[in-house]
Amino acid sequence: MQNSTLILIENKTAVPKEFNRIAGRYDFATSMSHGYGTDLDYAVKVLELKGDEYALDLCCGTGKSTRALLKYLPNGKVVGLDNSEGMLAEAERKFNAEIQSGKAEFVLRDAMHPNLPEGSFDVIFAAYGLRNMPDYNQFLQNAFRLLKPGGKLCIHDYSLADNGWSKAYWAVLGYGFIVPFCTVVTGSSKIFTYLVKSVLTFLSPKEIEKHMLDAGFSQVGIHPHANWRSPILHAITAVKPK
Repeated sequence: MQNSTLILIENKTAVPKEFNRIAGRYDFATSMSHGYGTDLDYAVKVLELKGDEYALDLCCGTGKSTRALLKYLPNGKVVGLDNSEGMLAEAERKFNAEIQSGKAEFVLRDAMHPNLPEGSFDVIFAAYGLRNMPDYNQFLQNAFRLLKPGGKLCIHDYSLADNGWSKAYWAVLGYGFIVPFCTVVTGSSKIFTYLVKSVLTFLSPKEIEKHMLDAGFSQVGIHPHANWRSPILHAITAVKPK
């Protein structure tokens, strides 16, 4: 298992196929994570949306992040993009009414090569997505190009605070609870072992801020989540200058 997890860390283009394997059980597994939906709600809230934005939900998975966006976009629309056929199938099943009404749309694309019109989105939300990308800089440059001038980006992810005990805290939480619990629920330990390990090798919030600034963004804000999540989970926002 260690070798197969290392392969995913080194070749993240294989990650979507692993998500295909657990797509039908993913929502149940995450529903058992205390505060998962509340965390997404908080991350969208810090974007301070007006309610009529055209939003891109990058790496939307089964659409839990899409639902969080739609809550704050009564007069807007969300395009969900993901590279896992299985996860998107779950999203399309859940959001059939929103698709029919034109409130939501889902596209099967690689976030590294989104093939969407440049300068077309008011906001981009990427929940637990940047960490799974093979090239962080290209991902952020893509987001910059896709946003309108003045558009907002939010990266919501397990990004560990830059201190000595955050990694130890995450390792205990990840290997002690997330991996064994999600393995029982989904029948697969590979993707969840990878997810825990990928957090340990991911960027800190300040490093994400630097990458955002390098990509051309301004007004970067780092928003820790509340309570026990504050050292390990952050919403990081930025603006494309007008």
